[in-house]
Amino acid sequence: MRLLNTLYLAGMLGFLSMPAHSDYKFVPGDEVLTNCRQIYTKGIIKTKVDDGYTVHFPKNSGPINCPPFRWHNEFVLAFKSVPEYRLQFFAGLKSDIVFRIGETVLLRFDPDKRVVKRTSPVDIEAQITDISANGAIAVKLLSTDPEAAATFWQWVGSNYIDLRHKALEAEIAKRSH
Repeated sequence: MRLLNTLYLAGMLGFLSMPAHSDYKFVPGDEVLTNCRQIYTKGIIKTKVDDGYTVHFPKNSGPINCPPFRWHNEFVLAFKSVPEYRLQFFAGLKSDIVFRIGETVLLRFDPDKRVVKRTSPVDIEAQITDISANGAIAVKLLSTDPEAAATFWQWVGSNYIDLRHKALEAEIAKRSH
């Protein structure tokens, strides 16, 4: 019993002497994406705070549908631009869907009664202008319909949208056939 207590004490002392692991992975000046319901806003780390980061967003960022003050670690992702992204399904059992800069995509949002007066989904045609290595795309509005434009600027604007977002389900279904 004494040997067991000694081993337990030695193990606890060894565990306590290990350096504490930090969840911080970014330093001030790093370019990041902040995740707000699969809509990402690109910004730059200003400083570390207790539970994450303070992020600076450029003036033309928006809309930011989450409070843009402090971001918890799990909502801040590294940003790296890539020319294409392969969306994989079923660990490679189904063929990948490739998205490239310059391609046109269809976004489909449910209407917000405060913005547009319709009951059917709003289809928005947009062009991919940038792709992040984590699978988020920046898009430029191509649709000329005022309701499509209003919905686009309400939800996406100058932000990035995750390729797995519900609004891109119609596009993924179209490309998978």
